[in-house]
Amino acid sequence: MTEAAHLARARGPSRIGPHILVVEDDADLGEVLFEELSATGYEVDVATDGLQGLSMMRATLPDLVLVDLCLPRMDGWQLRIEQRKDPRLARIPMIAMSASGSSAARAVDADLFIAKPFEIRTIVDAIDNILTARTRQDDLERGIQRDRIAALERLAGGLAHEINNPLTYLLLSLEGADRMLSTTQDQKAGSARTLLASALEGGQRIRRIVDSVRILTTGRSATLAPVDVRGVVHSTLALMEGSLRERVTVVTRFAQVPFVMADEGQLGQVLLNLLTNAVQAFSAGGPLDNQITVDVRADDADRAVVEIADNGAGIPDYLLHRVFEPFFTTKPVGEGTGLGLSVCRGIITRFGGEIEIASPPGGGTRVRISLPCAHAANE
Repeated sequence: MTEAAHLARARGPSRIGPHILVVEDDADLGEVLFEELSATGYEVDVATDGLQGLSMMRATLPDLVLVDLCLPRMDGWQLRIEQRKDPRLARIPMIAMSASGSSAARAVDADLFIAKPFEIRTIVDAIDNILTARTRQDDLERGIQRDRIAALERLAGGLAHEINNPLTYLLLSLEGADRMLSTTQDQKAGSARTLLASALEGGQRIRRIVDSVRILTTGRSATLAPVDVRGVVHSTLALMEGSLRERVTVVTRFAQVPFVMADEGQLGQVLLNLLTNAVQAFSAGGPLDNQITVDVRADDADRAVVEIADNGAGIPDYLLHRVFEPFFTTKPVGEGTGLGLSVCRGIITRFGGEIEIASPPGGGTRVRISLPCAHAANE
């Protein structure tokens, strides 16, 4: 059986089981492994040298790699090293095979070493055991993550309650002071009232964030109403004006957009988070080098679209699919919880919208939010 035939049969119309990549330059053994593993229920690809095997690993992301150590162009030891360098491939288990029983062969950094010759049943059992162990480990990690999320929800709910009470007293005191000063025409009183107005605005935003946390942790639905997206974008940009002005140039484009059904406070929370992430994408430089573009428009489906793009470092391709995972963060330890984008997606989804992130090859990150118009949401 030729290599082309191996690949043609392996890439059938649908995956029938876990995907195994065999990297073996012995054509007869490769054929036997292909036939036997396929008959067992695995989807099998066969590569005949190390470089081809590495290329196929990157293209197909198999569930397990079965590799001969003595290969042309790139041997099994180097293949394992290159695999470990690629974060997308590093966790893929590998079984090494060799006719050499030397200590160097057995010391290969693989999940298991099997000496040639071997019984096919030995290979099948080894694959089953490794994949079963990996499945259990993945299930355990998912369970731990669920427990962490549940614990965080309980903690956040308690904190929201504790913050809300003193915040109420604070806002009432600020409003009382503002009323008292309103009867005085003194210039200093006017300046104090300006400061109080800023403090009240900040306090109300904290109140909205606390309410958002309570909604997220209790499952209570947000109060949706028709919202002008442009107004929320303007107010969020104004809130961040100080930090933005010092580090970046902000380019805005506003077109006519329909009103959307949303919670204004929660939508502002999403935009604040995304703009903060965009600013943090720049590790150096200033407004002359760093740029954030905020584009508000309607798409062909009459949805309101907000797109926030930066020309920062961008996100590696192999991490893009994980950015919405709870607790996943690319920031240094202590500088991020990994919850911001997860919360943003939850909020936008509840509004009936979508949020997407792209990082073009040339660098930078683009986040696109699409929200259905208020009329469509009520239909």
